[in-house]
Amino acid sequence: MEKVLDITSNDHIIMIDKLCKRILGHPEILGRIIKGFIKEAEDVSLEEIIELIKGKKDQEGNSYFQQLNNVIDIAHHGRVEFDYFCCINLPQADGTMKRIYLDVEIQNVENPGYAPLTRGNDYLSRMITSQNGKEYDYRNYDGMKKTYVIWILPQAAKKRDGHVNRINSKLENVSGSTIERLESYDKSEQIMIYLNKDHDIKNKYEDSDWIKTPLVIFLNNTYDLLIKKEVMKEYGFEEIEKEVKKMCNLGEMIARENIEKGHSMGLEQGLVQGQKLERIASIKNLMKKMAIPLDKAMDLLDLSSIEKEEMKKHFQS
Repeated sequence: MEKVLDITSNDHIIMIDKLCKRILGHPEILGRIIKGFIKEAEDVSLEEIIELIKGKKDQEGNSYFQQLNNVIDIAHHGRVEFDYFCCINLPQADGTMKRIYLDVEIQNVENPGYAPLTRGNDYLSRMITSQNGKEYDYRNYDGMKKTYVIWILPQAAKKRDGHVNRINSKLENVSGSTIERLESYDKSEQIMIYLNKDHDIKNKYEDSDWIKTPLVIFLNNTYDLLIKKEVMKEYGFEEIEKEVKKMCNLGEMIARENIEKGHSMGLEQGLVQGQKLERIASIKNLMKKMAIPLDKAMDLLDLSSIEKEEMKKHFQS
């Protein structure tokens, strides 16, 4: 996970990183991600997926879900660290069970100097290789389980807000009409979920709003707890308040420290940045609570013309 805010210190980046990973792994969030974007989960209800993640076991006492070591270190091939790595056994309509391996990544920078999908290919390869000797070996490659990398981009450009891309293997008949079994080549998939941090929660996403809006709100450390509680209530969350409250507290701490200490940017810059964050938070609160447009909220806060132009640029970006 890349840095979340340019103004945060390394310690804050680490704290936000850990909180985001805890939110990703929460059963009510992870369950929605799996239900919304994993094809093998289409015959399983959200409630059942959440129960599986919480530790439900089969008749033999084996758990359906397991959080895995997020570090894979292959000799002579380097080390990678995933944001949240797990596997889950998903019941199918025909009575069988399908196990999938899943890595969920938060990517705050859309273009970090390379395409995240190319990094995802490396991750998928390692996730498959790590199954060697466990799920399959040289005598039975068919035991290989499908792997997913889901990219969540919570600070994507506004023009891409709500977009989802699915990248997987496709069969092409170059000559003739022979069809290969889907299970023999459908072993890896990447999903890109683009979200804009300034998404207006009054405007529902056309599809999968029940997971996209919570991700936008819960993974953003500038929304206050009141707004997040409203989202929890509206979208039926029951147990995630502790995690999102910590994210709110951290956001408040960062804004306060920007004002009091000026951060590493210097006191004057820190004061300006901290005041800007407070103005943004105040505007969002007014727009949400009073259901008023941006211009009216800025008038109520008695912003100067220069401040208004700056806020307009921020909300339009």
